[in-house]
Amino acid sequence: MKKTVIRVALVALALLMVPLVASQLVEGWNWPPGAFVFTYVLFFLTGMAYALIARTMNTWAYKAAVALALVAGFILGWSTMVHMSETENPLNLVYFGVLAVGAIGAALARLEARGMAKALFAMAAALSAAFVITQTLNSDTPAGPVWNIGVMHGGFVLLFTTAGLLFRRASLNA
Repeated sequence: MKKTVIRVALVALALLMVPLVASQLVEGWNWPPGAFVFTYVLFFLTGMAYALIARTMNTWAYKAAVALALVAGFILGWSTMVHMSETENPLNLVYFGVLAVGAIGAALARLEARGMAKALFAMAAALSAAFVITQTLNSDTPAGPVWNIGVMHGGFVLLFTTAGLLFRRASLNA
């Protein structure tokens, strides 16, 4: 376990180099030190979640599903935080609800593959509903951005559905 923690800590540190270098090269990227600490903690916790959860199963489908679900969830959460900091629109909180659906579903499933498949399918459905809700209540969005937002949502729905299918495959092989 000690080796796992050290590996995850080093990978999180390597990932942190991307925003650190970007803050030196990209104009307008002015993160305070606390943002780097917060980002490191998120990277580390996501990596540890993968290491601990994937350890419970030996099938490739389960490990791939865990990785895909965590990465997609991380990116969805991260992009929601960034978007909220730029627009300050409380309507965007609905996306944290999608992540809550996944967390609650995983807890109820006790990380068993069959239940995890249902949790990921529920996340995909919740994200589809979030798109409809945000676009219905935010009707002043121009057509171009709606298309871009729809493509982004579709990509995340595809990722969560794929992870759900991988969990389903793992449950059939168990």
